[in-house]
Amino acid sequence: MSSAFGQVEVPLHPQRVVALDGSGILGSLLALGIKPVGYAPCRDCIGEDALSELVADVPVIGDIGQPSLEKILSLKPDLILAHKWQSQSYPLLSSIAPTVAINPSDEADFKKELKFLAQILHRSEQAEEIIAKYNDRIQKFREELGANLENKTVSILHLYGSRMTAYGPSATTYGQVMNDAGLQFIQAYKDLKNGYLDNISSETLPEWDADFLFLVIVYKEHKDLMSLQFLEQPIWSTLKAVQNKQVYAVDWASAGGPIGANRIIDDLYQYFADTSVQDSKTKPR
Repeated sequence: MSSAFGQVEVPLHPQRVVALDGSGILGSLLALGIKPVGYAPCRDCIGEDALSELVADVPVIGDIGQPSLEKILSLKPDLILAHKWQSQSYPLLSSIAPTVAINPSDEADFKKELKFLAQILHRSEQAEEIIAKYNDRIQKFREELGANLENKTVSILHLYGSRMTAYGPSATTYGQVMNDAGLQFIQAYKDLKNGYLDNISSETLPEWDADFLFLVIVYKEHKDLMSLQFLEQPIWSTLKAVQNKQVYAVDWASAGGPIGANRIIDDLYQYFADTSVQDSKTKPR
């Protein structure tokens, strides 16, 4: 079959799968009823604990950025699933077992990623059932809350400590879920499409204001810096979302696959069921 690493001969029914990932790939595997024999999480990322509880008995084979080839070899896998950006390890990985990489465009679209993996694993029918249940949840959300959110705008910023980045709605799982849910993004966010804007300055923060502002905290070491570095800036208090206490810190950077997508829907219910909720210093979930 064809993957981001080229043509790969995949075993018919792999029994010992290794996932060089702790979010999207892992979440898709678990949703398909497949527990890998090893996986490589992002140890410093907020949010991966939600999946790690489901694989507490599965060996960790290093960090997603630097998986241990020795540990992978010891697990005797018959299939390795990776990301395209891990291509530097491909020659060695492919000498251990057939190695398939997810195309970046599929990573952003959790449904495409799920279908791709299901095809490899001969579970396409199960993938369609998973997507159908997701679509039912989305439809229910729109029916229950859509009218209340019709004229409300949403903006999302990634926080890497003191650095702010915005990823377009087609570039992330949470963007896809929110778009499916019918939420109205601000124009600056929609214009990014599948791209991103790095190093957003505090001076341009008003351009990213909306009725609801979500702050995606990426790394564990940065979760406390949000309140220290951002909420104290004078320009912060001028934002409509701040004044109306509709700013929410979330851990969606690692929420991939259908399990992550459904967790995001759960969060959207929490944040939008009562639009008067909580203080703008909400801690990451």
